[in-house]
Amino acid sequence: SHEFKFMAPNKSAEASAPPVKMQKDSSPLNDYAIQVDDHVYDTKALAKIHPGGELFVKAFSGRDATEAFLSYHRKSFPHDRMTESLIGKAPALKKPSADEDYLELCKLVEKVLPRNKAFAPPAYFLKVAVLFGLAVYLEMYMHTSGNYKWYISGFLGWLYALIGLNIQHDANHGAISRFSWVNRILGLTQNWIGGSAVDWIHQHVVQHHINPNDVDHDPDIVGNSVLRLNPLKPMMKIQAFQHLYLFILLAFFGFNYITETLIHNLEGFHKTSFSKLLKSNRVFEECTTGLFVLRWIVIPLIKAPSVYTLLNIAPMFLVGGYYLSFFFVISHNFEGVHIFEHDYTKNVDQSFLHKQVLTAANVGGAWLC
Repeated sequence: SHEFKFMAPNKSAEASAPPVKMQKDSSPLNDYAIQVDDHVYDTKALAKIHPGGELFVKAFSGRDATEAFLSYHRKSFPHDRMTESLIGKAPALKKPSADEDYLELCKLVEKVLPRNKAFAPPAYFLKVAVLFGLAVYLEMYMHTSGNYKWYISGFLGWLYALIGLNIQHDANHGAISRFSWVNRILGLTQNWIGGSAVDWIHQHVVQHHINPNDVDHDPDIVGNSVLRLNPLKPMMKIQAFQHLYLFILLAFFGFNYITETLIHNLEGFHKTSFSKLLKSNRVFEECTTGLFVLRWIVIPLIKAPSVYTLLNIAPMFLVGGYYLSFFFVISHNFEGVHIFEHDYTKNVDQSFLHKQVLTAANVGGAWLC
């Protein structure tokens, strides 16, 4: 019954608008502070009173979290209620009016799906129990029996991918439950399947969702010497054939992801530096990666010491990694998608909603989903 009109930005106005410059030396924003609009808050103080848990707030420490708050809470930040955490002010990164279209859309959505009813229904937890329970059962079966067969590990890899897409993703977005501890526990399923909840939040929530397809700020668009995800970059000769070998490379995503996850947590860096307030969390994440290696390399070689054991376990990484990376690569890399390159300050006042619409496509269909 409502008509929502999306207005394209005035390109000539954008081109003539002067870039926003933050006066870093005079701003109270530092590694232990967080900025929302033109207000700068003490991160620890804000984290203690955050209903969604401390981890999300700490992950944004040292950054501007204006758009992050908008995207999660679908309303303007309640500055009048946060005065005790306020430590100063700094120039706002964007104009307050820039996100009026997004807030208008949120009001329309609120009539259909209120914020307090937007969490997972009971049937979702049944799905969680089935997916995770079956995955744990198959793993325990292989470890106790020593029966490491490629078809069992391949099926387990598919279950791991479903856990990644259906459980950890929603949990680490804080979307499953109004209780932060429920989201945190279910978010650790990312660690169970070989990843890291903290690394994922830093890469996916802090950087990717706020700056989708921005080659300067989105780690998902970086690519490498053989894979060109940014169509504005000069194409190397070998990349002219990536449409042929891409679907072979995707199979190795699982191996690569686990290795890079460990490196990111050890270095505290993934495209940009992790928040310094996540240092203790990173130690725990490194331990869970060690546990994964114990579960899938050490124990299998003890139970069935043979190179064939590792070959039979490999399909778990191949299937799981392929399934996950396939959905990743087609969500933001399709014909007509917009790429932001070196124009962040010029487009700083662009609507959050506009950026999301330009750079992403939901994957649908009965077979794919």
